[in-house]
Amino acid sequence: MSAATHSFISSVKKGWVRDGILRSLARNPSTLTALASALGVSKSTVNYHLANLLARGAIEIVDTRVGRGGVVSNEYSLKEGSLVILPSGDEEEEELTSLEEVFGVETLLWETASELPEGGSFEVLLYKLFLRLFKISKSEHRTLLEGYGYRAGSMLSHAVRGRNGKETLRELADEMGKKMIASARLIEIRGTRTGVLVLEKCLGSSDHPGYACHFLEGFIRGIVQPKHGAGQTVERLDVDLPACCLAVGRPRHASLDWLKEAVLHHPLKLVGGSSEEEEKEESERSSSVD
Repeated sequence: MSAATHSFISSVKKGWVRDGILRSLARNPSTLTALASALGVSKSTVNYHLANLLARGAIEIVDTRVGRGGVVSNEYSLKEGSLVILPSGDEEEEELTSLEEVFGVETLLWETASELPEGGSFEVLLYKLFLRLFKISKSEHRTLLEGYGYRAGSMLSHAVRGRNGKETLRELADEMGKKMIASARLIEIRGTRTGVLVLEKCLGSSDHPGYACHFLEGFIRGIVQPKHGAGQTVERLDVDLPACCLAVGRPRHASLDWLKEAVLHHPLKLVGGSSEEEEKEESERSSSVD
């Protein structure tokens, strides 16, 4: 993707986030956290636009609450006198139909593909979906993106090998990295039926979670469930890392809180990399050979 195209996509994204905030606040007051969740972008991105809209006088703070640890949470509302034009129901239906058409055209050959497409193909798909998605205000953007991701994954599940869930995850992490879909590592947690996929640079995005992350969350679910059954679930772990951490497999057999602690603190085997423990063992083996 050229630098000029990337710059244009970035400007479209910024405009969409701003418009999404205004449309949401035109209906009901909301907090930064709720807006970020509804729009599927990072809190820092929403905070940036809220600050600009406050400075311009388009919105105002209508309530402030202090939570645990003294954390301040503001509730924002559209300022009286501001005007936001919302699409009609018919207009939104047209945009949803257009989304379906774009998805169908861009994924036409995916069901017969022998391997995962390059990351650029996913970027083009998301970009074209995004141009229409930002016009839709009544629908849940995150849900739509996860849904399209699931459908894309289902089309390509045959292109990822694996006799069981963990083998599929190993192959998927490796292929996502090779195809530049995301920088992916698989953490295998001994004694569980679950692996944790750690994804960075989801389709080039540095926002976690962002719109690309939600699409890939659905995509991974679409890969593993058709191959290994609906019992294979994908759960997002809320951990303090600049990446998306997805527990994939059978997370219900292990506490999600325990998995979070395992990701952050336990010595773990990294597929596509190595833990300090493994590096030490490798060094000892090399020394004994010498």
